Amino acid sequence: MLDETTALQRFDAVIRTDKWTSLFPALDELCQASIGHRLFSCSVFQMNGPESGLASRIYTSDPENYPLSSLKTIVPNRWTDQVIIRRETFVANSVDGFADVFPDHAFIASLGLGSVINLPLIFRGNFIGTVNMLHEAGYYTEERVERAKQLAIPALLAFEVSPEATVQASQERSG
Repeated sequence: MLDETTALQRFDAVIRTDKWTSLFPALDELCQASIGHRLFSCSVFQMNGPESGLASRIYTSDPENYPLSSLKTIVPNRWTDQVIIRRETFVANSVDGFADVFPDHAFIASLGLGSVINLPLIFRGNFIGTVNMLHEAGYYTEERVERAKQLAIPALLAFEVSPEATVQASQERSG
């Protein structure tokens, strides 16, 4: 595993070249080195109101078990209130802590995952998506959560320039 400084330097080196097609793999590596995760994904949101809209998983570190998804209707719950409305990071360190907000909680638990961070991304005043990290139960300490919040700027860059997110945003604007 890379240390945090080396991972940030590698992320910087990637964005300075013209060799990349997506920054999500570099963001995945940066988050792994800075915080740690066993599953990493990114989701975009098309909001039609405060808690109504569509969401889509546009990047995943485990496409076999946790594949990309098409647009799905957002179901209002305490997660949407915290992440979308209040724009606060969601953290749960047990399956019980997220079972009521993630319909696939049993599947997540079957993968040996018991804690989650969902980092909301806000650009120009708009909620645009989340960076999602999952790990074993109890993993996301207060210190790790604070480090995750510091990665919002690299994450925003990935969302703004990577084709997975920009194609989705174009479809949302024209749809």
